[in-house]
Amino acid sequence: MLHAQESPVSVESRIDKSTITIGDTVRYTVRLTHDENVKVNWPALGANLGAFEIRDYDKPDPRKVKGRLIEEIAYTISTFDTGRFEIPPLTISYQTPPDTIWHDLQTEKLDIYVASMRPSQDGDIRDIKAPWELPRDWKLVLRVAAIAAVILLLAGIGFYYWRKRQGKGLLSEKKEPARPAHETALEALRKLRESDLLATGKIKAYYSELSEIIRRYIEGRYFVAALELTSGELMQNLKTVALENGVQEMLRELLEISDLVKFAKYEPAPDEHPRAHQLAESFVETTKLVMLEPANGQITAASAASAEKAATATEST
Repeated sequence: MLHAQESPVSVESRIDKSTITIGDTVRYTVRLTHDENVKVNWPALGANLGAFEIRDYDKPDPRKVKGRLIEEIAYTISTFDTGRFEIPPLTISYQTPPDTIWHDLQTEKLDIYVASMRPSQDGDIRDIKAPWELPRDWKLVLRVAAIAAVILLLAGIGFYYWRKRQGKGLLSEKKEPARPAHETALEALRKLRESDLLATGKIKAYYSELSEIIRRYIEGRYFVAALELTSGELMQNLKTVALENGVQEMLRELLEISDLVKFAKYEPAPDEHPRAHQLAESFVETTKLVMLEPANGQITAASAASAEKAATATEST
């Protein structure tokens, strides 16, 4: 347990474990002790926790002990990076009337080591065992193969006559080409903006849909299984597509606020809703795939941001 300062306000921070395996959670608790007349401003839920992201949080009601108030907030955090990391200091502001000046108080930084996997219980490396061969009954194998061939033949004949009765050929009808991922995403974002979810107080449903739209777009644009990954896993996977720093932070902020609403019962201020929607639209517009046709006539594909840079470079020459 680390103590940052005593009277008139003191803050303590602690973690329940300093060594974890990748993906494990850590309980990070910050406790503030102060006189009853002291005014306190806690950091926002999206405060910088370094490599760690908030999975959940708990903030019990303040309790009075020996004439002083004790306030606590416990974050459940995790990361999908490995190595030695630190939770940076959190800044808490307080004011002691009649003093009108706000003062800052910081927690101590805490060190955590994240291992890639749990060590083997045995410790020793064992030799690879030879493959175990199943006994073969060739007559049985041939009999099963013959039955399977007959079934496939009958299925093919049945399919042929079914298609013929439907007035269709054996080949499937030509389908319309799939819409670009960014067009589908922008249309879905427009419909979400025009919906009544925010007006009717369905904040969690709104942010769940917003997150799903962006994850579906990422699946169609980058072929990453975004709907099946946590936000941390998704950001880790997207490192392979070389997103620009500004675009990474845009997506990270959007996923973080969506997760806080969905899993931590966070209630954003009304002015945060349009910002979250704008982050989603900007991410799609910046990363959408556009076709470029250079002077040699060869068509290539690039993101919107790259295309804009290329166009600017062409104009300058």
